[in-house]
Amino acid sequence: QGSPVLRDDVVRIGSSASRSMTHPTRWIETLDSEGNLIIILTNDLTMDAVEIGDLYRRRWQIELFFKWIKQHLKVKSMYGKSENAVFNQLRIALIAFCLLLLLQLRVSHNGRVLLVYRCLQNTWAQPFEVFLRCLNRPPSRSSPGRKKMKHEQVFSQTLQQYVDGDIEHLDDLEYDPV
Repeated sequence: QGSPVLRDDVVRIGSSASRSMTHPTRWIETLDSEGNLIIILTNDLTMDAVEIGDLYRRRWQIELFFKWIKQHLKVKSMYGKSENAVFNQLRIALIAFCLLLLLQLRVSHNGRVLLVYRCLQNTWAQPFEVFLRCLNRPPSRSSPGRKKMKHEQVFSQTLQQYVDGDIEHLDDLEYDPV
């Protein structure tokens, strides 16, 4: 009563005893946030069924979290396969990221953490002043930004070409009026 779990059974999948799986599988039926039936098969026989259902419902947030970890903590793959190894690797990556944030605050850098990381990598064995110079160095290139489109001018030119009868090039897929 009140639980979103409708079924929680340990099963062996297969048509007969000789062809069934050797390891038991857990069959959980639960409802998603919109009331639709979700069937989850897992080899985790210890975790609570409600918790497994919650993990399923929060899978998108979990995906986004791992995407953030891959982008910010530079964790591309796991070195170990056990739960403990994965948690330890994530903890170490989070600690390293927090140390970078603390360093960024300490030196009052308002830019991206990525620059702090790169400067730290490049000046690791050098005096701290070299790191600060790297961090505060002006950019080597400057960009005027995105090219501004002159839509009215392009339209006027195209219209004038049409009025003048100069339209053969308009059918060319490679033609760029800009």
